[in-house]
This record gives sequence, C-alpha cells and structure tokens, in this order.
Amino acid sequence: MIQSKNEFGALTKVELEDFEKANETSLPTSYKQFLLDSNGGQLKPNRNKIPDTIVSYLFGMHNGEYYASLYKRIEMFKGRLPYSTFPIAVDPFGNLFIMSLHEENYGQVYFWDHEMGAELQGGNYTDNCTFVAYSFQEFLNNLVE
Repeated sequence: MIQSKNEFGALTKVELEDFEKANETSLPTSYKQFLLDSNGGQLKPNRNKIPDTIVSYLFGMHNGEYYASLYKRIEMFKGRLPYSTFPIAVDPFGNLFIMSLHEENYGQVYFWDHEMGAELQGGNYTDNCTFVAYSFQEFLNNLVE
C-alpha cells in the first residue's frame, strides 16, 4: 500500500515522542505506527471517493522535500487550519487531508479545501472541511484504484 517508504529517512521513536512533547499532543496509535514504519510516502491505491480526489502524498516527519514534509506543511498552514487539527496528506491541487486531535472527534480525518479557507481565520472556520474517515486506518482502507 505505501510506496517509497522512508524516502527521506526513517523516524525514530524518540523523534516521534519529542514531536508529541513539543506540540503537547498525543497522536493516534495507528498514525504513529505508520510514521514509524514508513515516515510518509505515496499510496497505491490512492483515490479518495468523497470527495473524489487523489491522495498525492502522505507527509512524513522530516526536513526533506516540501511536498512530503509534515514539518513544512504545519508551518505553512499555521493559523489557517481548524483548531486541534494537523495536515497528514495532500491532493494534486494543494488541498489537505487533516486529522483532528480534539477529544470529540479524535483521530478523524477530514478533507480541507484550501480555496475556501480564509487566511488567518483563527482556526474557527470549518465550512471548507469534509468528513472522510473515523480513523487513519479507515482513511487508508477506503482508498481505491
């Protein structure tokens, strides 16, 4: 399913724990395991049905190429994404798949349309989000050719 595993280097458990401490969060277990196993990559199959788009790349925790770096995407979209979410993947048009860390919808995955999001909207604007899956694993399992 994951193509080009660890393309920009493997992630260690210590680095992952440091990220969680620095961001005062705890990531869902299945997502952490994906990062430790693959640290980003391309998927096959890679088509998301609702909304109908392609998952171009799953971000990894590294300082490699921009298109694949979770760190660089977090920095770029700081203040634009809804509260308690972070980017996990991108489609060919620069829209993001984001994961919620809010206790009410912890681990759920949404599609975030960047053309509908206001700059510096304080994290309250969610009209540009579409529900995708209840978990990271469900998100991956729902992808088709």
